[in-house]
Amino acid sequence: MPRPAPASARATDIVSFLTAHPSRGFTISELVAHLGMNIASAHATLAVLCDCGFLIRDPVHRTYVLGPALAATGFAALEQHPAINAAIEQAEVLAGELGAEVGVSATAGRDVIFLARRGPQPLTPSVGYPGDRTPLLAPIGAVFLAWADDDAITSWIDRAALTAPLAQLYRGVLAEIRARGFSVPLQAIAAPAVIDAVARLRSEPTDEQAEQRLTEALAATDEMLLSFDGLEDADEIAVKTIAAPIFDPIGRVLLSLSITAAEHPVPVSQVGELGRRLAQSAAIATRQARGRIPGRDLPAPASAGSARQR
Repeated sequence: MPRPAPASARATDIVSFLTAHPSRGFTISELVAHLGMNIASAHATLAVLCDCGFLIRDPVHRTYVLGPALAATGFAALEQHPAINAAIEQAEVLAGELGAEVGVSATAGRDVIFLARRGPQPLTPSVGYPGDRTPLLAPIGAVFLAWADDDAITSWIDRAALTAPLAQLYRGVLAEIRARGFSVPLQAIAAPAVIDAVARLRSEPTDEQAEQRLTEALAATDEMLLSFDGLEDADEIAVKTIAAPIFDPIGRVLLSLSITAAEHPVPVSQVGELGRRLAQSAAIATRQARGRIPGRDLPAPASAGSARQR
């Protein structure tokens, strides 16, 4: 695999960082500190990005924000990926039907990136917000790996430095996700130690120790992906989200549609109902974007009110 050009890496790091922090601008000193860059190299890269209109520099505060030229890039990306608009439309339908927060995510290299959310504002701070990135390491992003090849799954597991028993468990859960069509991350995936580690990684995305801290937090946390094996419909569980895949035309998982679950435990039967309703919405988005679900036909659209209200 060719090594990335340093200037290209700097440019993508800067744009990705500013995308993940859209509510404020950053000075060159702050960007250098957050991204571990040499100030002279950062200055040259910022100058090019500003000349292209990808960034704008505030002459008073000397801060940089995303530029309007990137809006044209975004519109072009939406034209090339109709699944995104289809997913957002389904998120709006689900949010209205269930009264829940519904999100759309994608993979971006070695990360999961949160693209959009619909529905009521969460009562507590959400793990994701548009532009936010989280490393794609087990068990994070399981819905994207369930239909991947074995090499990709092995890389996902190896990046998290899992023990052999836990790696075997997650491989089994991935098989369950493929069979039922949706994944169920448990509340432990948003444990305080994990959230703190993710926040540190957002602030210092190029710090290798920041990802290591997240890996350690994940390893020290309780089971984070739900297996339905051995559960009864009446059993109650506390889940964080329910996520279903949207596929591209060659059967790869392109996007994830996810429902933020109730903060209190709910019956397994309700989780199953919500998961099936979500998978139907994801299948509609897949069909609208001319995608293909591997190994089976697309399910019929759900009727209104078919899922249990939260």
